Amino acid sequence: MFHRNLRIPVAPAVLALAVLGSAACSSTDSSSVTRELLTMSKEEAYARGEALVAKRKYEVGRQYLRFVAENYANDALGKQAALRLADSFFEEKSSLGYVEAQARYKDFRSRYPSHPRSDYALFRLAQVSDRQAEKPDRDQANTRLAAQSYRELLQNYPGSPYTAEARARYRSMLDLLAEHEFLVAQYYFKRSAWEASRKRFEGLFATFPEYSRMEKALYWAGLTERRLGRDEDARALFERLRRDYPESRFLRKLPKLAEPPATRTASAAL
Repeated sequence: MFHRNLRIPVAPAVLALAVLGSAACSSTDSSSVTRELLTMSKEEAYARGEALVAKRKYEVGRQYLRFVAENYANDALGKQAALRLADSFFEEKSSLGYVEAQARYKDFRSRYPSHPRSDYALFRLAQVSDRQAEKPDRDQANTRLAAQSYRELLQNYPGSPYTAEARARYRSMLDLLAEHEFLVAQYYFKRSAWEASRKRFEGLFATFPEYSRMEKALYWAGLTERRLGRDEDARALFERLRRDYPESRFLRKLPKLAEPPATRTASAAL
């Protein structure tokens, strides 16, 4: 029996067969690529694949990169090829490309968790979900995935060169999620589901305290509390709106309930 850790030399011809399977459905002449790979070193194959991908000749370029990534998986260049292969799908900027890129970045991080470029793979993974994020009135699954990956990068790689952009995009993802919560709360309000609306606003305030459009959330949350007959809670929200956003356009819309006591007394006297 062979020892399971015994490394058996593999002939270049056998290695090249790996490309044939991947290239069978390609319009590129796979046999010519295979013949070329038989004469190439791993460095030459990587350089060839990199050059083709840079020219947006993705299908054929990936054959060279895949060859290096799959047949030299434990080699530094093989790992680099795996990452560059994932990048090629990301750079394609298509729905199918993002799906493939996501799978490959995840696989890279799983295979090589201590790789020096693990932070880059995580950053790209976040960007894949970020670029697929929907508008706030749609499903936010990709937004949540992007926020999760950006947060993981910020927590686990504080010295990464990608932290500045990750932090900015993380805030954008949180704002998108907060806007989604606002729209759901407003949806319930407009359908007279006051308690459901109130719970959504409470969740928004607790989870997204830095929401960039907090003033409108305070206004609508106050209206919701008023509909529920919770005048003191409504007044507290309106007072917070006055205090934190003194120039807000929503101040002109406040119901009389929200007027400060002194103002209400003076109005009554008139």
